Amino acid sequence: MDSIDKKILEILQTDAMKTAKEMAGELALTPTPIYERIRKLENQGFIKQYVALLDADLIGQNIVVFMNIAIKEHQTEARNEFVNQMKALDAVSELYHTSGSFDFLVKVRFNTIKEYKDFLVNEVASIPNISDIDSQIVLEEIKYSTKLNLS
Repeated sequence: MDSIDKKILEILQTDAMKTAKEMAGELALTPTPIYERIRKLENQGFIKQYVALLDADLIGQNIVVFMNIAIKEHQTEARNEFVNQMKALDAVSELYHTSGSFDFLVKVRFNTIKEYKDFLVNEVASIPNISDIDSQIVLEEIKYSTKLNLS
């Protein structure tokens, strides 16, 4: 990946709707090499997918909760079963295996605290391998970005 590829990725991270023609104007190239570079970046896996970022307030999912979860059994089979059960929950938007006091960090979004409580009691509590959960409700989202630093 050269500097032009990086510039293309930076542009796409900011506005994936920009056309090859618009990018060509910014990068002093013609549209054809821009288009070919984008296809190459897609084929090499640098670009995984294109998505629309939605407004959580308008969708009705303005409450963000981070759940720190510790599991009882850490053997591969038990861990994988826990991971599969968590991934299957629609409310889970992000799931990370972490180090420290807890084993996993889970991000979920809801419209009300009651919705979160119902999720916690009815869905998460039914997963047998959990030993501890520490929930943190976000009071204010200060910075949010999906952009990766390419420098």
